[in-house]
Amino acid sequence: MEPPPNTHVATERDVPRLTAFLERHFGTGDVILKPVLKPSQNEIILFVTESHTIVGTIRYKASAFFEGQPIHLIDCFCMHPSKRRTGLATHLLGALHAYTNDRGLRYSLFLKEGSPLAAAPFYSSSYVYRRSAMQKDLKPLSPLMASKLVQHFCMVRPDTVWIHDVANPNQHWRFWKKGASWILACFQDAFQEWHKERIGWMTAFFALGSYDLNRIVDAAPFPWIWMDANWFRCCLATATGEQWKADGAFHWYAYQWTSCLRPNGFYGIVV
Repeated sequence: MEPPPNTHVATERDVPRLTAFLERHFGTGDVILKPVLKPSQNEIILFVTESHTIVGTIRYKASAFFEGQPIHLIDCFCMHPSKRRTGLATHLLGALHAYTNDRGLRYSLFLKEGSPLAAAPFYSSSYVYRRSAMQKDLKPLSPLMASKLVQHFCMVRPDTVWIHDVANPNQHWRFWKKGASWILACFQDAFQEWHKERIGWMTAFFALGSYDLNRIVDAAPFPWIWMDANWFRCCLATATGEQWKADGAFHWYAYQWTSCLRPNGFYGIVV
């Protein structure tokens, strides 16, 4: 597949106009993307121009490891409204595929919200969300310590999906414990704002015993939290549900890799 004409690999000098393009055209309604773009060997951004105007973008970012293999995140995939349903998105995705495979960067994840694609997803669920109290009574846990705790959890539950990198700067861990009961959760900056307030994304959740999920959500460092509805459903016996609201579906797709494991109950996809 031939790349779209006027396809470019972003550099630092392209960041201001790429940021402006994504803030204006990515997302719908009151949700605005506030991306942090740092083009490098670990963060490849391709974009297409017409008459020197950006009409499409896509990013391929080194984000985590799974079973010892590096996993990249495909995001910032955005077309100008005039270029949607024209085939440009397919061509840009093909250009990214060729560019990254030529460099041996094969394994990636892509998050699709709303309706699923034709291909079978790695995992599908739906979101729930609510406001966080942003309490500061639970001390943050370092990514290294959180990783060690999850590794112990995985020794007991070897079917656990754990996609993570200690070096990822975008992770905020909170830990609660009372007696034999405990909760461990990771919150990430979604780099999106809703009604001018920051959105947090709960991307890992592990627990044991009797607990209230809201207890740790209220310690999140973001005013709004979105998370997997399955985590809420597994806590109905102990969680107060009035504050939570249902949102749309989401689907994780794995590119050029597969696994017999699937998220089931407790898991972490921290990208």
